Amino acid sequence: MPQDRILYADTAAWRVERVVKPAGVAHAGGAVYQVATPRWVFPVCGVSEFHLEERQVLLDGLTVVALPTGLPYRIHEWQPAPRSHMVVSMQPGAPSAGSPGHALAWMLPPRALWQLRLHWRALAQGRERVEEPVLGQGVLCDSAMAHVAVARARRFMATRTASADGLHWSLHDVADAACCSYFHLARLFRTHTGLGLHAYREQLRLAAALQRLDEGEADLAALAHDLGYSSQSHLGAAFRRAIGVTPAQARQALRT
Repeated sequence: MPQDRILYADTAAWRVERVVKPAGVAHAGGAVYQVATPRWVFPVCGVSEFHLEERQVLLDGLTVVALPTGLPYRIHEWQPAPRSHMVVSMQPGAPSAGSPGHALAWMLPPRALWQLRLHWRALAQGRERVEEPVLGQGVLCDSAMAHVAVARARRFMATRTASADGLHWSLHDVADAACCSYFHLARLFRTHTGLGLHAYREQLRLAAALQRLDEGEADLAALAHDLGYSSQSHLGAAFRRAIGVTPAQARQALRT
């Protein structure tokens, strides 16, 4: 499977690396993989889906999945664009008290994703040491793909946000993609994810903004337009409210 691996940390207990799949390279259809030790997969960019234990887990810009040793899984990708994940693996022989007993998935809020990006950059520069993944800030979302309408809605919003093409889409478009009424979908979505449709879309957009800033995006007005915000100030207000810093401050911190 063509991909690049960038090592961030390699200690007696943990290995942290960024796995990058170039654009146009897809996983072999139906190929089954297994992890040798417990592993946590965090989102960086792109959208894909893990098929495991007779269920699916969507890896959008917010979701982290924990995989136990030996669990068979397959990967399906929804876009030909580049895809990248941060992978935290427990080293063979390391104490496994905190390792997952079965596959679990969480949605992380933008503030937690911001802290993770700062941590990964510090790891790469040798300024911090890797610690056991802490997911208490997230929302457990194992049932988020259980209902077909919720799964369709999440895929639609995740892929449209990741495309960042500036084309307008509404929550009623999401309901159309989910094949149900807006009000029915809104109830189902909150029941299965713990988030409202608007909150999920907003968090996806902010996660995408963090990604672009981490990559060195200089044009904040273009960033706001690409992600569907009415103006740069609209993006800035939403970003500061959710993350605690302005986009310009985040970009500067990620460059440092």
